[in-house]
Amino acid sequence: MAGRSKAFVEIAGRTMLEHVLESVLAVPSLGDVFIVGDSVRLQSLLRASGMLAFAAQAGRVLHVLPQRATLYDNVWHGFLATLPSGGVDPDRSILVVPADIPLMVPAELEEFVRLARAQSVDYVLGLTPDLAMAPYAPRDGQPGIEMAYFNLAEGRFRQNNLHLVKPLRMESRHYIQNMYESRYQKELSSAIRLVFQLLVRELRHLWFVVPYLLLHVSGVLNRRGHLRAADFVRRFVSLRTIEHCIGALLRTRFRTVITGYGGAALDVDNDADLAAAEKMWDRWRSMQTERAAIAMLNQP
Repeated sequence: MAGRSKAFVEIAGRTMLEHVLESVLAVPSLGDVFIVGDSVRLQSLLRASGMLAFAAQAGRVLHVLPQRATLYDNVWHGFLATLPSGGVDPDRSILVVPADIPLMVPAELEEFVRLARAQSVDYVLGLTPDLAMAPYAPRDGQPGIEMAYFNLAEGRFRQNNLHLVKPLRMESRHYIQNMYESRYQKELSSAIRLVFQLLVRELRHLWFVVPYLLLHVSGVLNRRGHLRAADFVRRFVSLRTIEHCIGALLRTRFRTVITGYGGAALDVDNDADLAAAEKMWDRWRSMQTERAAIAMLNQP
């Protein structure tokens, strides 16, 4: 983005990586942080920004790992780097956080981790409802970020980019890369490509195709303004069905949890998103802080 790696793109006077790291380091229940990317540039940034000192004060260590060819390789080798020398625990989990969600606040991350750890599963993905994301969309002459949603029987949700994973419990973890490459919900070609890969490799799970295509059809109808038709189609695709599909494909126990903040779901993906986030930064950041304060007041 803007001709640079997104981690090093500045917004509100700091790189996106710094914003994300600050939130991660503010959650005491998390351990050391492993950062994958350009090792030389990352080391320089961490020293110059004071992040190394900030991490030390928080009792945490920042590890820098070289970037590899694919998302899957980055996460897998990042996980391997976390393993202790004394043996391998198949239930060892990692939290995967991208560098392009600068509006995430510590309370949002803490909420996701708490909810995810309460699930007796091996892979938890976060979702955020459309109502929580509405203030970030363009409206009333103000810039915003256009977002795609999963249209499900329970409502419309956006992936919030947070993953709590036990990699050794995922028997078909190689499919993560395929799913990542087909992640753009607005592109029908991506959906068709993923379906074709399933048909070739997973004939035993041919039933996946029906809910998957219904999910995309409802999304297309919604984006084209056919709201009643979209609502009718999404009645036949429940969140539990999608969870079952993903879990069966990855051969793991998969669940989602819902968080209501929105910052982690607001990934800054391109130059237009960056321009909108820069202009709306103070308002959006204040909104996130206010949501965190309200959540704290409502805690029992």
